[in-house]
Amino acid sequence: MGSTKLLLVLFCLLLIISSSSAAHKKKMQARKPCKRLVFYFHDIIYNGKNARNATSAIVSAPAWGNRTLLSGKSHFGDVVVFDDPITLDNNLHSTPIGRAQGFYLYDKKENFTAWLGFSFVFNSTAHKGSINFAGADPLMNKTRDISVIGGTGDFFMARGIATLMTDAFEGEASATHKTKSRKPCKTLVVYFHDILYNGQNAENATSAIVAAPAWGNKTILAEQNHFGDIIVFDDPITLDNNLHSAPVGRAQGLYLYDGKQTFSTWFGFSFLFNSTDHKGIITLAGADPFLEKTREIPVIGGTGDFFMARGIATFMTDAFEGEEYFRVPVNISFYECW
Repeated sequence: MGSTKLLLVLFCLLLIISSSSAAHKKKMQARKPCKRLVFYFHDIIYNGKNARNATSAIVSAPAWGNRTLLSGKSHFGDVVVFDDPITLDNNLHSTPIGRAQGFYLYDKKENFTAWLGFSFVFNSTAHKGSINFAGADPLMNKTRDISVIGGTGDFFMARGIATLMTDAFEGEASATHKTKSRKPCKTLVVYFHDILYNGQNAENATSAIVAAPAWGNKTILAEQNHFGDIIVFDDPITLDNNLHSAPVGRAQGLYLYDGKQTFSTWFGFSFLFNSTDHKGIITLAGADPFLEKTREIPVIGGTGDFFMARGIATFMTDAFEGEEYFRVPVNISFYECW
């Protein structure tokens, strides 16, 4: 993609736009953000020769493409996983204050347009936590707006709009942070169990590698901290840590490895419940730096018993067997309940 300047406008309140009337437009213009931030992130795509410097890689391509050269005139169908540095200015070599991690895919045949799902993960003196984004990016527009769908740490429960402006490209290729005490309106603890397909366990596997970088394959997790691997999963949810307990639902979606220097993933998935206790869906999306003992992922919506729910899910990997099985207890705290 290139060097991208990102202007964040974070709103603290849920905005519901029910019509495009002049009155609504006037109200929108009058709204003031509760916080504004400006960052740059820099993307260097793997081209088969620049493994040391590359911060992103094509992990899936259509039949007419490959994983070292963006396909066709508009790159339709290419999926790219990235682990890009975030800086406060437009200099690629400035000290990073965090990482932009996730994926983008080219989704239009006629012209350049992409869809992104990614997170800014911060760990600097100025900011700690994550901001999570999802939405369409019509790349040919000078400025594009994408949704802020949640946050953690300093950006707890943040929502808003991020304005992207591509300002450069070359070809294609310690402070004390206080958190306000907040009480959840509902809590829930579940476990989900992931068994990765390894070429021999098709009967028991609940997940599979569906895309990999050029140096990987779909039965063995890739080298370089599995960077670029995308896994689709359909995992059982239980109320305790026993894989063989009766499931109360399924955890379904995808996770992708998006860190070159360390193990890090990005999740987009849902908990689907259909038991006597719970019926409905909880949807989550965000960064999972899973070498940390506990990690927070935003709950971005729900249906049924969890109608319009928002909150934070805390992950704690408490068991794994090699690279083929892991179990995650998830403590979900809802802060918006209906």
